[in-house]
Amino acid sequence: MQDSPRPVVAVANRLPVHDVGDGWQLSPGGLVTALKPVMSARSGAWVGWDGGSKDTPTRLPELSIELAPVRLSAAQVRDYYHGFANRTLWPLLHNAIEKPVFERSWWKAYGDVNARFADAAVKALDATPDALLWVHDYHLLLVPELVRARRPEQRTGFFLHTPWPSPDVFARVPWRKELLLGLLGADVVSFHTGRYLTNFVRACGRLLKDEGVRVSGDSLVLPDGRTVRTSASPISIDVAQFGKVATSEQADADLAVVQEQFAGRTVLLGVDRLDYTKGIVERLLAFEALLERRPDLREQVVLVQVAVPSRDDVREYRQLRSNVEQIAGRINGRFTQPGKDVPVHYLYRSLAPQALSAYYAAADVMLVTPLVDGMNLVAKEYVAVQDARGLCGALVLSEFTGAADELEESLLCNPFDVEGLSAIVERALEMPVEQRRAAMSAMGRRVTEHDVHSWVDVQLADIGG
Repeated sequence: MQDSPRPVVAVANRLPVHDVGDGWQLSPGGLVTALKPVMSARSGAWVGWDGGSKDTPTRLPELSIELAPVRLSAAQVRDYYHGFANRTLWPLLHNAIEKPVFERSWWKAYGDVNARFADAAVKALDATPDALLWVHDYHLLLVPELVRARRPEQRTGFFLHTPWPSPDVFARVPWRKELLLGLLGADVVSFHTGRYLTNFVRACGRLLKDEGVRVSGDSLVLPDGRTVRTSASPISIDVAQFGKVATSEQADADLAVVQEQFAGRTVLLGVDRLDYTKGIVERLLAFEALLERRPDLREQVVLVQVAVPSRDDVREYRQLRSNVEQIAGRINGRFTQPGKDVPVHYLYRSLAPQALSAYYAAADVMLVTPLVDGMNLVAKEYVAVQDARGLCGALVLSEFTGAADELEESLLCNPFDVEGLSAIVERALEMPVEQRRAAMSAMGRRVTEHDVHSWVDVQLADIGG
């Protein structure tokens, strides 16, 4: 008789629920999708910020785990979340593609809030005997060590959903040692790719040498003899669920509308959170260069850019939105023919799953061109929908995404090279059908074999030791 699987206490910046006015629902997103089935099967708790709501439920009928809300003040949200997490760590971890801002008041708030999360995690662990602790992402880098200080034998894993930069870039943060030691409170620290793992191990070897930490292969040995392992485990999507949505009646109806709207034109598609890491500006400039070079395509192709609103209260994001909208408007002003449709359709909003699947199905070419991205699940979503419907679109994928390591049949690009990106988009438009079909089939098999459920199983097996 097999032992029951160990329960899990997950710690993430946000709880997996949101208020819809007349009640609470599970939030969309990869992490919630990934953890819902496994945590329902194992039981446990989810620790996260309550988003400022005062009546957050402690349980939902469709989520058979405890919800442990963390309450934060407006000042803490400003300094910890909008400040240190999103204006210091986010750009830093993305290779300082935007200059990080270093404010000591933000760092203090980050430490205070991580301590609050650690308190809530310990409380949840006390109520859940023999649970594994699974901490997620850059908001909570200090939590593993804060918990270990109070529960030395606790089995703990940490997964970073962003890239990890080179040691030279990471060394810029003044609190580099504290952040690294915080992570080394875990038993296993995991990343999407081997590149990120190597960067982390090298950072520890260089920056923690005086602390007595030494490198042993892909592991870190601490002065007390404890060994912290690292692993590379790329996150994925719920392929079966995407296939179900993609072939639903609602998706069929939405697809018919999209196909009617763009009848007779080849559809290029971009779907991104509006973030400076996503390469939306470079993508628009590459499309503009294509229309300049190929006048015959001006009435034959359309670029649909879905930009999901993000962090409007941060100056860099407001500037990005203005820049994107200005470029899209310029392209439409330059290349729209009298009485004809515009070449760029810009949607500044999120889409329901069925509508998003319809756009994925309608897209002849998917443009996933971030300047840097930890994984990028949009690429895998596109592959899953195309494969489920037996389609054969082309995927243009930035070589600076974690997904590029897996989706090797895609057309890899360097998004910093706008002219080169334009040429690859042109190549995608001209790819023979059989070549596209073979590439999509191979990528579809790989995404299906390594879906989000297998990712969770691997992660929890690593943490459990």
